[in-house]
Amino acid sequence: MAKRKSRIVFFIIFLFIIQFLLFYKFWLGQMGGWLIYQDDLASADCILVLGGGRGERVLQGVELYKNKYAPKMMMTGEYEQIMYGPKYHWALQGQKLAASRGVPKYDIIPILNSLSTHDDATLAKTVCLENNYKSLIVVSEPFHTRRAYYTFKKVFKGSGIKIIIYPVQESWWTRDNWYQSEKGLISGEEEYMKSIYYILKGYI
Repeated sequence: MAKRKSRIVFFIIFLFIIQFLLFYKFWLGQMGGWLIYQDDLASADCILVLGGGRGERVLQGVELYKNKYAPKMMMTGEYEQIMYGPKYHWALQGQKLAASRGVPKYDIIPILNSLSTHDDATLAKTVCLENNYKSLIVVSEPFHTRRAYYTFKKVFKGSGIKIIIYPVQESWWTRDNWYQSEKGLISGEEEYMKSIYYILKGYI
């Protein structure tokens, strides 16, 4: 009886592996797609660009600003070390990039004390309450938007502030190509691990 059960389990695992190998593009596409979340875009009081990336997030935020989706911007992030060079701050670099693309500095609020997505949400909520903002567009790269959605949804619960999650539209990372490069694969795997960590911490 035990041998029969073992054979059944082995056969099920074998079929699963065969199915995955035959349709791996589909399953990996599903995995990549789950990480991406996007709300319907609407006008808001402010655009929040989450720290990270190499400027894509900021440029997406600038595009929204120039298209008058919001009159103000916020930037979050932390210090990063350039190899064998000086440190720079994501929020300040984002502010500088946005200013170089025509956004007045007085329309950009840098948030300097954030070390995580949860910090981003908590600190942004404080800024929103201080400025009486009732709506916020949150911009990040596609693979980060699902965790950002759940995090902001929990932090802003009961605040009366509407959150709109909006991924970078012209991103190097998509649901169908993320596993085809080392950088994309690492980003996807890390995001799943961070999501598990956030669940364990109670952040989402």
